[in-house]
Amino acid sequence: MVGNSNIAFGINSKLIEDAVNMPVVNLGFHGGVGNAFHEEMAKINLNSGDIIIVCHSTFSDDNKIADLEQVWGAIEYHKDVWEILRPEDYLYVLRSFPRYWLRTLLKKITPGERVIAQGPYSRQGINKYGDALVKPQKGQKSPEKIFLPGKMDIPEVNDTCAKRLNKLNEFAKSKGAVVLIAGYPIGKGENTPPVEKYKEFQKNLREKLECEVISDYMDYFIPYEYFYDTVLHLNEEGTDIRTKQLISDIKKWQEKQKNIPL
Repeated sequence: MVGNSNIAFGINSKLIEDAVNMPVVNLGFHGGVGNAFHEEMAKINLNSGDIIIVCHSTFSDDNKIADLEQVWGAIEYHKDVWEILRPEDYLYVLRSFPRYWLRTLLKKITPGERVIAQGPYSRQGINKYGDALVKPQKGQKSPEKIFLPGKMDIPEVNDTCAKRLNKLNEFAKSKGAVVLIAGYPIGKGENTPPVEKYKEFQKNLREKLECEVISDYMDYFIPYEYFYDTVLHLNEEGTDIRTKQLISDIKKWQEKQKNIPL
């Protein structure tokens, strides 16, 4: 499972694992690091028969890492994760280290600034699959605070992202694996953009990608009440709704594969 925090805060990996009888790894991280960083994660230890399911919520990135502090937080004490960085990322990331080091030092010496030790953003809040396990009721925001007018954007599909995903598809094929594109949670309510615009986005996505889009994005419209604290994070009930829809999409795709002549 590849994507930003909509994956970490919106997938029940065990439900998928039990339904499709395959091990599931949730690589959902942080939208700030960008789509390319998430896609590179999927290349590590990729084996024949593996399925990469990409659930991006944007398809118009500039191929760069936006939030370098998030990247440093991920790689600083885990040198084996450095292979996620591409050659073009190294100079860009290394140049940002002095600023990251200074900000980290200030956090350590400033009263009240401490590493989060509990809750959904702590290590203890993530289960063995990579799912956000702990979602305290007190952390859930009311829909009117999350879905403000103009808060939801309809994804655009640019050539930069499409070409990179097509290259990921080629790489996966060379390993005997497959790349599939699936939906992300879309809040359904009074401030949601018109359905027709999402249909146009889906049409553009299918035209530009060489890998299969297994979802109808309209199936991922989920009422506001099932979101947790942002327009992409689901609460427990919302996570189950989204996961069951994804399982349905995967099974439909699997059935199609059985009917394809060898």
